[in-house]
Amino acid sequence: MRRLSYLIVLVTLSLTSTVFAQDIAETSAETIQEVKNEIQVGELPEAITNALTSEFSNYTAGKAFKSILDGQEVYYVQLAKADATNIEVLFNNAGKIIEQKDL
Repeated sequence: MRRLSYLIVLVTLSLTSTVFAQDIAETSAETIQEVKNEIQVGELPEAITNALTSEFSNYTAGKAFKSILDGQEVYYVQLAKADATNIEVLFNNAGKIIEQKDL
């Protein structure tokens, strides 16, 4: 009988700690969000301006954002084409394209 009581207590404690650990993981994932600060397109580094001119000459820059991603300064630039194609390009500080996605 005593063993059964210990077993019940042990199972209850392990289930409780598992649920608690899941709650912490979910809360941490929800609270970590990247902060984008809007900047003027004219404030973009020259390397990014050069990349926009050479790689996206048929687009018009709309909004620009500065952020920190994985400890690195990055810039998001929203671009639009005359045919209503909208994209967002993520650049590092040196003007290298990290990611491009349709909006």
